[in-house]
Amino acid sequence: MASLKGNFIYSSILTVSTYLFPLIVYPYISRTLGLSNIGIVNFVDNLINYFILISMMGITTVGVREIAAVRSDKTKLSSTFMSLFTLTGIATGIAIIVLLTAMYTLPTLYPYRDLLYVGLVKLIFNLFLMEWFFMGLENFKYITNRTLLLRCMYVLCIFLFVKDKADYKIYYIISVSTLVINALINVWYSRRFVSYSFRNINLQPFYQAFLIMGIYALLTNVYTSLNPVWLGFVTNTDEVGYFTTATKLHTIIMAVLLSFTNILFPRVSNLLAEGKKDEFWDKINISFDAIFLFTIPTICFMLVAGPDLLHIVVGDGFEGAYLPFRIIIPLVLIIGIEQILVIQILMAMHSDSIVLRNSFIGAMVTVAFNLLLTASMGAIGSAVVWVIAECVIMGLSMVAIYRKFHYVMPYKRVLCYCASYLPLVGLLILAYNSIDNDYAVIISLAIMTVVYAFANEVFVMKNKVAINLLNAVR
Repeated sequence: MASLKGNFIYSSILTVSTYLFPLIVYPYISRTLGLSNIGIVNFVDNLINYFILISMMGITTVGVREIAAVRSDKTKLSSTFMSLFTLTGIATGIAIIVLLTAMYTLPTLYPYRDLLYVGLVKLIFNLFLMEWFFMGLENFKYITNRTLLLRCMYVLCIFLFVKDKADYKIYYIISVSTLVINALINVWYSRRFVSYSFRNINLQPFYQAFLIMGIYALLTNVYTSLNPVWLGFVTNTDEVGYFTTATKLHTIIMAVLLSFTNILFPRVSNLLAEGKKDEFWDKINISFDAIFLFTIPTICFMLVAGPDLLHIVVGDGFEGAYLPFRIIIPLVLIIGIEQILVIQILMAMHSDSIVLRNSFIGAMVTVAFNLLLTASMGAIGSAVVWVIAECVIMGLSMVAIYRKFHYVMPYKRVLCYCASYLPLVGLLILAYNSIDNDYAVIISLAIMTVVYAFANEVFVMKNKVAINLLNAVR
């Protein structure tokens, strides 16, 4: 079994590459294809991605959990894999039928039918991508190496074959081809672990969780994507621009944080399947340590230096994004805690109905507070709504876990960490006010944060958290 440390390194590399490669390609693509053609491709691809969301339903969570539970038994592994693969195949078939119906009945889609056929290929081969299977096996090394190689090939093909505005279809074909090749390699490689046979499939143990987690994914998509959509309806595109700009850095930070959550989920699921509950709760406590260690100094740094960092990334004219950014940056800690509660505890414990109920309440809270705040407060209101919704879901999850498992989140460690970093905030503000250059501010404050965090671990926290983390990832 791979170490958690190795898995985290591979998962982090994969996460960074997810943002690095688009940063390499997008400036070239936007200038070559132009705004209109980029818009066409994005419209089609976003539409296809919604159908992919429907076709996947709850497989991303249920698949990882169930594969992790039986990975030591090859017979059970093959049976479980084929049952889950069949469920996903049925959902994909339904999504294909709905997409084809829409293509031939909605006049709005007629002009994009050629690209939609390419998108249909993406929808079909996404079934064979099966990343959930390899995550359940904790084979993050394979996922990372394969993905990095194909992304390098993708970048090369973009620069070789996309030359002018008329090549927007080639651009989309190259993008979809990357997924197709990924899927074909995965099918070939998966045969080392499972046999493709429909003789021993059993859908009954999985279909309910598959549907519940699918609805959860759709609801989550609602309350994470509704804010900018509603903002555009009730205010103007400038406010949408401020809000989406404010979320860019937050999204990258969260992606790195969630890479840890994702690699630990199959491990804790396996511990539960083996009946090692004490070790399971030890891993949960260490997960909280990791969240506190990473997020609290990050929040301190971003609260002070975030606007200058945003200015470097997006330039002038986005000053309206600075306050929304400062409002949402604490979500790094809030969502980090929430991910442990929801993914590592409730989902791993098969408490899917609780997760679904909480996500529904979160969606309703988002709608209600959007009606109350967004029209009058703009991007600031949207940021407040997002924070409120995530806090509600975190609170509901805490209560549910306490009632069902009698587990209490380590509040004292949270308070201890927050108190220990209050002096850092004061030091960062003093340094910020004494430096005029954006780049100098970012570098100076980043160095101060790292040095302070290290000193805090050694002299204040007595290095207990660092020792626990090192022991956990061996």
